[in-house]
Amino acid sequence: TFIPQDATLFSGTLRENLDPFAEHTEAECIDVLQRVQMITDSQAVSQRTSAAASRATSIHEGEVGREATIASVSTSPTEADGKTVVTLDTQVSPGGTNFSQGQRQLIAMARALLRRSAIIVLDEATSSIDFATDAKIQATIREEFGGSLLLTVAHRLRTVIDYDRLIVLDKGELAEFDTPLNLIKKEGGIFRSMCLKSGTYAELEAAAKAKAESDMLQQ
Repeated sequence: TFIPQDATLFSGTLRENLDPFAEHTEAECIDVLQRVQMITDSQAVSQRTSAAASRATSIHEGEVGREATIASVSTSPTEADGKTVVTLDTQVSPGGTNFSQGQRQLIAMARALLRRSAIIVLDEATSSIDFATDAKIQATIREEFGGSLLLTVAHRLRTVIDYDRLIVLDKGELAEFDTPLNLIKKEGGIFRSMCLKSGTYAELEAAAKAKAESDMLQQ
């Protein structure tokens, strides 16, 4: 699965964008939206309840045996308590233009979670998302894709500081390749310089050390 910086969506419902071949249940689709912070926990519970009620409820339309399922359809993202609310029936404009770039990235991330791909390529996939949400998504990626190969073009150093290996490119050429801890300790190194200039060196170093210690315990 490839998750680009500017994720593109196609016209249709959000459900169709997440699961174009209808291979997953509504509950699974709602679950991945919740896990990437696209909807809140309370919204997820509400949508699961509504989906269950929609499937169970039918009405007679003047003749025996004729039934119509009650379904709630939202034509565009709506507002609730000042926050954008989406459902699986929310309509997506061509290219996803009725969603922000950050929201499109979250939807692409949810699609990857749903597919459980063996190889995930992330090209600055959370660059348009605030730090708090990015931290939650990074935690989700590590939890859900522990058995997948992650190739990440990073926008933020903290995004990859606990990866197994880092590649540093300089003018299109391979300049450094090693574990985060070795690179951050390398005197005169490019990655070390980037960390020092970030203003969060202590935090990055601590994360790199924690990763190294975790790897040693698993050996």
